[in-house]
Amino acid sequence: MAHKSLWVSTGLATSMLLCSVAAAEAPPVPAADAAMPYYDRHKIDVSNLREFYEGLMIADAMVHRDMTFEAETKWRLTLRQMIGAESGHHIARSAYQLAKIGVSVEEIQALFAPDYVDRLEDPRLQSAMRYIDRIRTYPLTVSADMHADLRTHFIDRQISELFQLGAINSAKATHDALLPIVTDQETVDWATENLAAVGWEVGLNAPSAPEEQRANPFVGDALTEAVREIEAAWTRDNLGAVAPVFATDWIAYVTGYDIPDITFDGDGDGIEEPFDPFPRDKLRWEAEGAKAANLPPPTAPAFDVAAYDFPFYDGPFENTSSVSYSDRQMLDTQWDRGNAFGTLSMDEYILQQERTMTLPEVWSMFLVYQLSSGCVHCQAHGAFGIWDYTEDDYFHDTMPGEVEEATTAYIQSLMDFERADLDEAMMARLRVARDAARLPARVTAAHIEDLRRHFTDREIQEILAVPVVTSWLSVSMQSMATVTDQISMAYALRALGPLGWKPGVHIGLPNEQRPLHMSQMFDRIMMEGSSGKVSDGATLFTGVEVPLGIDGDADGVEDAFDGFPNDPERWADTDRDGIEDALDDDIDGDGLTNAVELSAGTFPYKADSDADGILDPVEVDAGTNPLDPRDL
Repeated sequence: MAHKSLWVSTGLATSMLLCSVAAAEAPPVPAADAAMPYYDRHKIDVSNLREFYEGLMIADAMVHRDMTFEAETKWRLTLRQMIGAESGHHIARSAYQLAKIGVSVEEIQALFAPDYVDRLEDPRLQSAMRYIDRIRTYPLTVSADMHADLRTHFIDRQISELFQLGAINSAKATHDALLPIVTDQETVDWATENLAAVGWEVGLNAPSAPEEQRANPFVGDALTEAVREIEAAWTRDNLGAVAPVFATDWIAYVTGYDIPDITFDGDGDGIEEPFDPFPRDKLRWEAEGAKAANLPPPTAPAFDVAAYDFPFYDGPFENTSSVSYSDRQMLDTQWDRGNAFGTLSMDEYILQQERTMTLPEVWSMFLVYQLSSGCVHCQAHGAFGIWDYTEDDYFHDTMPGEVEEATTAYIQSLMDFERADLDEAMMARLRVARDAARLPARVTAAHIEDLRRHFTDREIQEILAVPVVTSWLSVSMQSMATVTDQISMAYALRALGPLGWKPGVHIGLPNEQRPLHMSQMFDRIMMEGSSGKVSDGATLFTGVEVPLGIDGDADGVEDAFDGFPNDPERWADTDRDGIEDALDDDIDGDGLTNAVELSAGTFPYKADSDADGILDPVEVDAGTNPLDPRDL
């Protein structure tokens, strides 16, 4: 699938200057669009990207089980996040799951109160909920002060788990916003009876046709069984067994749709055979007349461009913090591998392989989404991703000068794509990306009808999958304030800097820098695989050795982070002195009591709060700042 022609029609002047100001308010969605019914949306679900959705379900199932946070606590956090994201389906699902766990309706309803977090008495739960409240809407504003607040109450492994939870929840909420999930009747009935008092109604998640009605809720026993199946298929101490699979077809179970489970792609064109009318022809996959058959009803109005047009890029959000970022590069080296199976699987499936879209087209959607979401790290990755995959088309990655110039001009044009000279099909995709990147999302049925003017259902489903995985990355990277790899940052400064783009907090210190862009990471995995080596994607992704997911006592906490690896009832012993954290006067064992650490502003759970190699008591005695890795 050649993609050199993508840049031919771009012509935005490179002298355009975009200022770094507070995030612009998006215009309200037109009332007519908000009320517009979805047309045959179940057909898009049936045109299934099975591997992508199984990755999403694996991540969802694995992050919501008991780990360093109990499952009940994580479902409370999830419900609070879904309320803020206005995801009707996942509000109902999360509340119903809490009810199945045994939480009372009164406690569930309390989570809907605006001041719920302020009224919490448990300071640790309050800290976690403050983070969840911060990420419920875009652009995100996770600051160094919030990192410090979390580190006052939790070890890094727990913060990592919290960030994973928020990111996968954001992906699920985005999925529901793009094509509102028709909620199964069992969940609808429960939510109608128990949540109407706090304002829940089924809304867009009600079926508009009987065939849209989903069959079963992915909660309770079904969720427990899904986790059991993953655990049974996963050998935790073997990197060569890192692709657990469900024994049950949970996609068919949840939807009730007759979705083919065959994903064989004989001609290697990226289109699975159930959806490929030409399974032996790598150059063709679309059935004749498929687009014409998918056109919206003749009465569907044209997309109202003016109603959605707004300056979606305004530069990095400038957080005001009283402390600097400390040891942030550790926060994703402690990801739970079970959840990472799913998230990296959907990342690889959508962002690293050409299917109905070329990779530069996919990364164009990625960049526009991130320009709108505010993830500066992701903006650098998006710009370099377009460049890198275009460069791959040329011998020894040597692009002709005119192609380099056109590629850079095209990438710059995406910062204000409504004024760029792009074809309408590309514009329809970019509008979905831009409007999916604000939570609550601004995507309506009007966006889907606009896509139907240019694409088949199979293409539309792939287009909608891009913001889902992109949302996971946006929340992850903004939560951690990830320091961007040098090659992506250098390219973004060179290509986007002249337009006013700034790196924000993501430029960081040399020791915090990520080693690879995602495209380079997957290139490395393919290269190592072809030579017979089994790659450790988690270690490649972070640049730091990530321990295997071995959990000897099966309590949900990997042995590397478990102070009691043979006791399924306990795990929290940060300094491994045999005293549980809850009973330990010096949790991190650095010689400073917890009370002293709290009064000094250092972290009771970290002996070296800023990870500069000098323990907190030494810095306190020397008069240097134990929270600033630059102050030695």
